[in-house]
Amino acid sequence: MTIRYLEIFVEVCKYMNMSRAAQSLMISQSSVSQAVKALEKEYNVLLFERLNHNLYLTAAGEKMLYLATQVLKSIGRLNSAMHNAPVSLNIGSCNTVGASFLYPLLAEFKKLSPDIHISAEISNTQTLTEKILNSSLDLAIVPETVQQDSFEYMPFFDDDIVVICWPGHPLEGRTAALEEIAREVFVGRESGSATDLLLKNVFAKNGLPLKINCVCNSAASVKLAVKNKMGIAFISRFLVKRELKEHKLGCINLCSKVFTRRFGIIYHKDKVLSKEFTRFTGFCRQLGQQGLETLLDDN
Repeated sequence: MTIRYLEIFVEVCKYMNMSRAAQSLMISQSSVSQAVKALEKEYNVLLFERLNHNLYLTAAGEKMLYLATQVLKSIGRLNSAMHNAPVSLNIGSCNTVGASFLYPLLAEFKKLSPDIHISAEISNTQTLTEKILNSSLDLAIVPETVQQDSFEYMPFFDDDIVVICWPGHPLEGRTAALEEIAREVFVGRESGSATDLLLKNVFAKNGLPLKINCVCNSAASVKLAVKNKMGIAFISRFLVKRELKEHKLGCINLCSKVFTRRFGIIYHKDKVLSKEFTRFTGFCRQLGQQGLETLLDDN
């Protein structure tokens, strides 16, 4: 096996087409085919299924793709280090974290590690987990609801989901049971959002209907919809601290804390942990819940 064979294999996976991979690499199609066959022979596995002139990755192929990507990334880091290039860290964040303290967190980290180039991506939890699996991201900050054997998980902080309403709503400032709140209509989050998954699970577990009046794909649009009396909503406490303090939104208190959730850092269990990765996770561990609260209050 050579590094070149791995590069060719990854390129084939990118296009799922040997001809297009050959064009991209500016080599012959036979060279591409030869590289794939050499890898299959060396490891005695089938990397691709060939059905109706289309390529499909086998289970062995998927594992090879992940590990080959890691090897090529490590070689890239080696080359960068030898040329004194800045090291990088690709960080993913769920929408809740992205809309509250991600950038203050990264700014604080950069003060301690100015040599690390950080790329940040904010998306829903489902998209982030997919990008961890295909090595597009080094790590992601997501709710603990993510469960998959391919991930390692490091606890980070706890967050309360609060019920918000418009000022003057009949339930504003009151303490209500989940059964009473379930009579209201709601502003929901998009499918794939951890908040959407959590709410549906809790309401279903308690045998209560969840009446969604409209669906929003960001915290800002949820708050705007609630202000315009489209419904009440469940949202992270971190995201509405300012609006509640300034009385631009109201809050309905829940009798029970069924909506407290933990957030953490996930990464692939087979990931080779770089120095920059360890520095960032160590920084987050040291910061903890109290440090995050202070960071949010200062911003």
